[in-house]
Amino acid sequence: MSNSITRRALTGTLLATPALAQAPWPRRPISFIVPAAPGGATDLLGRVMAQAMGPVLGGTVVVENRSGAAGVVGTEALAQAAPDGYSIGIGMISTLAVNPHVYPRLRYDPMRDFAPVGLIAKVPMVLLVRPELAAGGLRGFIQRVREAPDTITYGSAGAGSNVHIGMVGFLDAAGLKMVHVPYRGSGPMVLDLVAGNIQSGMTGTPTALPVVREGRVVALGVTSPQRLPQLPDVPAIAEAIPGFEAMQWYGIVAPARTPPEILARLQQAAAHALQEPEVLARLADEGAIPEPMTPEGFRSFVAAELARWGEVVRRTGMRPEN
Repeated sequence: MSNSITRRALTGTLLATPALAQAPWPRRPISFIVPAAPGGATDLLGRVMAQAMGPVLGGTVVVENRSGAAGVVGTEALAQAAPDGYSIGIGMISTLAVNPHVYPRLRYDPMRDFAPVGLIAKVPMVLLVRPELAAGGLRGFIQRVREAPDTITYGSAGAGSNVHIGMVGFLDAAGLKMVHVPYRGSGPMVLDLVAGNIQSGMTGTPTALPVVREGRVVALGVTSPQRLPQLPDVPAIAEAIPGFEAMQWYGIVAPARTPPEILARLQQAAAHALQEPEVLARLADEGAIPEPMTPEGFRSFVAAELARWGEVVRRTGMRPEN
């Protein structure tokens, strides 16, 4: 009898040993993949969150910029990373809701290949124009484009980028046609707009606010449902096109099959970060609107955005080359 008890006890000990022997997570730095170049809104949000989440997790979160193809390069890398909690990244409107409809050979599925952690924030976009096109405000610009279709140029951060889909949504809602000039990022696009090489453009508030405040370009409208505190005299596009809204959004995702206990800790760390006064101040300075969501809420949100922008892409014929 005692031998049987001893054998059972020994077997139980051996079965439990692997779990007990596992060192606590994280044991090494966590890679936070930002599918964009340094300096833009995506990079800013990634760095703010990485810095704030590290101490809560008891480790280091290191930003890894992997830009290219409107976020496709970095997002594919994240989808293919090991689901061990050491790779997380930014999931955003372009990579999760637009690119699946635009790129026919995309090597990830936004709903199948990622485990949602939570939404971070939404960022309004700003329609910018050269001063000579600002007469009459937003409605005057819309009328000018309507009278001269396919003649006025607009720039974006790249075909399929966050701001490109915002501009496509605006043109679709207003029934307008313009000439798209894609750039490798919002920074180069704004520089060319200031220089007069293009006539208009749309970009997120972090990039738009400095040049608007300096008077180098004119802000005609914002894509949020209401006016922004940072630009109180600039109307929401919804004031001219009722119901219009096109917000950039950014969340945190991990590779599918990441252990649930790790996902729970990541979600808690992200939620804690979005309560930190310093984080909230940084986001407010850039015009970002914090909007934390549970993983379940974020998954439902992504599914709705995927369907919404899929309709826009199909209706407008948007492709990577245009």
